[in-house]
Amino acid sequence: MSKICFLILAHKNHNQLLRLINHLKKDFDIYVHIDKRSKLNLKSFDNVNIYKKIATYHGDVSLVDATLFLLKEAFKNNYDRYIFISGQDIPLKTNKEIINFFEDNNDKQFISYISIRDNEGIYKEMSFRLNAYNFGKLYRKLLGRKFREAISNIPFIKRKTPENIYYGSQWWNLNHDAIKYILEYVEKNPEYLKRFNYTWGSDEFFFQSILLNSSFKDKCVDNCLRYLIWGVGTPINLKMKDYEGIKENIKDNLFARKFDENIDNDIIDRLYKDLES
Repeated sequence: MSKICFLILAHKNHNQLLRLINHLKKDFDIYVHIDKRSKLNLKSFDNVNIYKKIATYHGDVSLVDATLFLLKEAFKNNYDRYIFISGQDIPLKTNKEIINFFEDNNDKQFISYISIRDNEGIYKEMSFRLNAYNFGKLYRKLLGRKFREAISNIPFIKRKTPENIYYGSQWWNLNHDAIKYILEYVEKNPEYLKRFNYTWGSDEFFFQSILLNSSFKDKCVDNCLRYLIWGVGTPINLKMKDYEGIKENIKDNLFARKFDENIDNDIIDRLYKDLES
């Protein structure tokens, strides 16, 4: 049987996170990074490894740092598959079905992606993200987009859009060989990680651009295997009214996101009940 681990980034919702962990740990090793600023106070237990090392911020390179930290910890134990989710995801398939799926697709990398040069609108938006300096939420709030763009075009600090950049979901499902390649690439090319400092949404470029510019490209499947509904710039929190839509799309997805126990705990109860029935 394949040896599979889950990597989880979390920052809130103690009961929801613990429920996810307890469901998965029956068949998988778990590595959780909790935002250092969070009030969550979970400790490692059984085959669950919990860390609180890095203060993570939405859209910031700190999310890449936390992901790389988890990867390095998990890689010490030599897994066949590394599944990266958030603490607000819920599996749609049983643990056995997840294992079977990845055993049937053991040479494939499930990671959503698009070349930013394939679409003029996407290229313009992603070039802004890559080149406009991101000094945090307050900076973005105080200075409008055009002003930030003007600052980024000052000659001696201007950055150039890198060639061959790919964009996609922060969440992915990669095998051992892909993770080995990523970790070796980052170690050998420290300037690559440095380039994403002060870049908005670097976690949506970082891993895609490594793999899609490598020999793994032909094995990358443009699918992160998650069901979600987009709101304005971010997935909405799914509720009971979304249940039928989730079930209608279960065939093509292993997970759904995102959920919040403080917004609608009934949908969380229902989906776990489905898994246990």
